[in-house]
Amino acid sequence: MRARMAERAKTAIIAHMPGEAIRKAGARAHRARSAVAISAGYVVLYLFLDRVSFIWALHGIDITPWNPPPALTLALLLMRGFGYLPAVILAPLLSSQILPLVSVPPLVGLVSAAVIAAGYAAAAGLLRHVFRIDVVLRRTRDLVLLIAVAVAAAGAVALGFVGVYLLAGLIGPADAADAAVQLWIGDAIGIVVLTPLLLVARDRLRHARLAFGRAFWLGAAETLAQMSSIGISFVLVFGFNHQRYSFELFYLLFLPVVWIAVRRGLGGAAWAVLVVQIALIAALNLQRNSADTIRSFQLLMFTVAATGLMLGAVVSERHRVARALAESQGRLAAMIETARDGVLTIDGRGRIESVNPAVERLFGLPGRLLAGCRVDDLLPGGRVFERLASMARVPPTGSAREELDARRADGSLFPVELTVGAFGEPGNEHYTLVLRDIASRREAEASQRAHQSELAHVSRLSLAGEMASALAHELNQPLTAIAACARGCLRLLRQPGFDPPLMQEGVEQIVEQAERAGDIISRLREFVATGTTQRAVVPIETIIDGAVALARIEAAQNGIEVVLRLAPDLPPVLADRVQIEQVLLNLMRNGMEAILSHAAATRTLTIEGRRASAQAIEITVADSGPGVPEELAGQLFEPFVTTKPLGMGLGLSISRSIVEAHDGRLRLVKRRGAGAAFAFELPVHEAAAGIEAEP
Repeated sequence: MRARMAERAKTAIIAHMPGEAIRKAGARAHRARSAVAISAGYVVLYLFLDRVSFIWALHGIDITPWNPPPALTLALLLMRGFGYLPAVILAPLLSSQILPLVSVPPLVGLVSAAVIAAGYAAAAGLLRHVFRIDVVLRRTRDLVLLIAVAVAAAGAVALGFVGVYLLAGLIGPADAADAAVQLWIGDAIGIVVLTPLLLVARDRLRHARLAFGRAFWLGAAETLAQMSSIGISFVLVFGFNHQRYSFELFYLLFLPVVWIAVRRGLGGAAWAVLVVQIALIAALNLQRNSADTIRSFQLLMFTVAATGLMLGAVVSERHRVARALAESQGRLAAMIETARDGVLTIDGRGRIESVNPAVERLFGLPGRLLAGCRVDDLLPGGRVFERLASMARVPPTGSAREELDARRADGSLFPVELTVGAFGEPGNEHYTLVLRDIASRREAEASQRAHQSELAHVSRLSLAGEMASALAHELNQPLTAIAACARGCLRLLRQPGFDPPLMQEGVEQIVEQAERAGDIISRLREFVATGTTQRAVVPIETIIDGAVALARIEAAQNGIEVVLRLAPDLPPVLADRVQIEQVLLNLMRNGMEAILSHAAATRTLTIEGRRASAQAIEITVADSGPGVPEELAGQLFEPFVTTKPLGMGLGLSISRSIVEAHDGRLRLVKRRGAGAAFAFELPVHEAAAGIEAEP
């Protein structure tokens, strides 16, 4: 009745738990059951191994020539962690109470078990967290560290274990050193023989796939032959009653172990070492050798085991590296074969070694005809190979790229972007060339430039239309003066005795005012005219004066003072004068509109020019308006973003494109006080920059 009620209560609780909580609770329960099962299995296997190896025990306690349980302990701690320390302490404690031929007090057994657990837990911690080995021993380094740390840990455990039994009076002081050496050798050989096998087998079993094909039966036959070779070696060493020659003949066991290690790697070597160790213990047990003889054979066995395992680790690592290299080469080959860019390799003399299908498509020739040709045949121009070699020597932070023309099989030229890399030993370099056809990109760039030019032209027409009223007023003044002077000249001509000097002065006034009007019209016509971009070496003062002359008319009508602050001796720049004037005029008109919308008491527009560096001049246009709202500052240069009620939001976007096309940068400058300021840089003409840079 109570059991049914408890089950119903449990079911009710689970029914009200959320799904994620149920899943987590189930996972925790599964992990707990798994930990209990592993701990129980470990304790049972520990006791079994300890009982099987409980031979030639010194003083009737667990000090034997071969002691495999520590191997099981170290493997468990390496694979599962320190959460299993209770089981690691429990197993040797139970062993001390069950196996010894003498009575061991429980406290002595507990302390000795704690010594064993602490020693191998420290070894596992060093290997996992300090040396960070891969517990499946994929590298030779991992195996070497495992053997070295395990042997050191076995020595420390042997000293602690014997010390505990010495203090308990179970071992005499005279026998302590011999017992410690015996235990050290037994634990060390047990770990070296069994721990690598446990670690490797866990990984192998997880990925094992049985396929009973021809390869399986060939492998089984080879395994049988290898095991037979171990048996034959033991017969030769121990089978003819020549015990005094057994030490010399023992090295015959190296042959099958080396054979298996070379053929099967670390996994095969670990199995071979275990088989040899079991056979050795059986043979020594049958011959009833002395403890010293057994210890000597175990030292020889340690040499065989360490040599075979390290050779197997080297072979396994080499096989893994070879497989990884083959996979990498396969991936690289697949990438190169499917790449849209042409990839070819050339030797140190500039001759083509290999090409991918994209190169064949680019040049219209099969790879067999391209192989052996000189790279100069594909890339016309003087000293092409020398240029490629110098490009490959560019540091990694540099750019080993260049745009040049390539020649197809039919003789036609097409533009490519070339990237070069070097490989091979110094003095025997080879080069990899990556060719990208950029004909379509060139066409797109030309189309973009044409579109940009059209937008700029539309922008200039819009500016001219917006300034039409101011320009008409400015033209009206010289035309009115011309008409007045002309009427005065007519009156002088009608008089019977006119004054020639006065007549000459009037005509000169007419000519001056006509030239003034013509200059305004010419400048406006030049500003709005279409045409290709023409960069020339222009004094920066000329560009600024031209833009200010167009804007000053509108500024004067609105009571805005235009202030020029140009540093002396500014060098000329390489620029398209009309386009840079358009940028300046855009910025000045934006500033004037901001001033008028703010109704500021101070109406000032300031244009500054200064040297930003030895290679650039900075031009700043600042106004005394309200400034740029913070929410628009980050997107001010994007198309269709404007602060004007009727603005299109294209002026700053076009201006930025023009400046960037001149290798400069247009930006909003943060300033204290009211107003906004925009600055852009223009590169100094190279000749002028070179003169400035000279000492």
